[in-house]
Amino acid sequence: MTTPTLFDLAHTDAPPLDIVSFGAGVESGAYLTEVLTKPDKHGVDPSNMVVLHAVVGSEFDDTLRDSQRFILPLLRDRGVRLVQLARRGPRERDGIEILDDTTRPKVMHHKGPWTLAQHNEVNGITPQLSDRKCSLLFKGWVLDRFILTEFPGREYTHVIGYNRDEWPRAEKDDVYATQTRDPVHPLIEWNWSRVRCLRRLYNEFGIIWKKSACSFCPFAGSSASLPALMKRMRRFPDSAVEALLTEYRALFFNPRSKMFGRHSLYERLVEDGNTTALQRFERRLNQAQWTVYEVRRLFFARKGDPTSKGPGWRSVRTSFTGTRAQAQRWMRTHVGTATDNGGRLWLRGEEPTKVYPRVEHFIGMTLAGTNDKERPSFAKHWAAITGETLFDSSTL
Repeated sequence: MTTPTLFDLAHTDAPPLDIVSFGAGVESGAYLTEVLTKPDKHGVDPSNMVVLHAVVGSEFDDTLRDSQRFILPLLRDRGVRLVQLARRGPRERDGIEILDDTTRPKVMHHKGPWTLAQHNEVNGITPQLSDRKCSLLFKGWVLDRFILTEFPGREYTHVIGYNRDEWPRAEKDDVYATQTRDPVHPLIEWNWSRVRCLRRLYNEFGIIWKKSACSFCPFAGSSASLPALMKRMRRFPDSAVEALLTEYRALFFNPRSKMFGRHSLYERLVEDGNTTALQRFERRLNQAQWTVYEVRRLFFARKGDPTSKGPGWRSVRTSFTGTRAQAQRWMRTHVGTATDNGGRLWLRGEEPTKVYPRVEHFIGMTLAGTNDKERPSFAKHWAAITGETLFDSSTL
């Protein structure tokens, strides 16, 4: 008997697959709990279901622990296929890594080959409240790549766990429907709120399910979520340290990139009195490698309007790398001590008028690990705006 190919499978009369995005959080956990304990009620065939989990790498341990303890047994009992995936590297051509692919799942994976924390480090950034690029890069892209490769041409419904109050996000998701992809949002259809999802999980398992979030997620710092986040960071101080290091590095390159908008994570942890995390953070700063960077930023006008900020470009050049003490000596010798509290000597800073294009230029020291970068035409635009020719500070 000839084994069917993927092409053959994609063109059978099989019903559309039920592909479920499982983020290990409240909504997707409640959905799986409901349909796997009551499949007949919801018209769900577990044998036709594939659950996908994208491993970002900085999820709190309690969320993964509860998923492993309660959701994985449901998948095992029903023979549901769970695929855990991650990015293999920073570039799309690096592809994805399948960490686990089984109908007998036992472990929730914590990390893959390339994590969001690594992405933040090499780029000197932290996720921002203004967008969800981190989710697109480490969840959406990973899942889409797997589906396209594993089920070419196969029709499928794609279950996303938006609750009834997230209908604007669901409407945006509907835009990505294709000939083969049919996005569905059952929690909205059921009129389930987040509270209703929490109640369903509590009734089934007797626990209050924790929010799925990375340690450095800016959306976890809202007024409603902040008390729970601070409690978790007291329980998992190493996760707090990871987030503090991410924020510390990002604030060096862009002082406006506090994790929670107007407030930094560091400020919040001081207010909360989390001395354990703060002391471990200081030890990590002293133990780490440090780099002196020269940083330039260009801010262009938006669509020719000189009063409106458009895209921003950044040039990063390494001048020195060593211990913290060595970097401090290098700064004293070559730059002086007139630095701000972020370790920067500003050569061009905030200008009194908000007219674009504008520039910033500083040299300073922070944690090592961020890659040098500069667009090919950066020097040309810099010279056009400032009249200066770029030089390499590493020769100082």
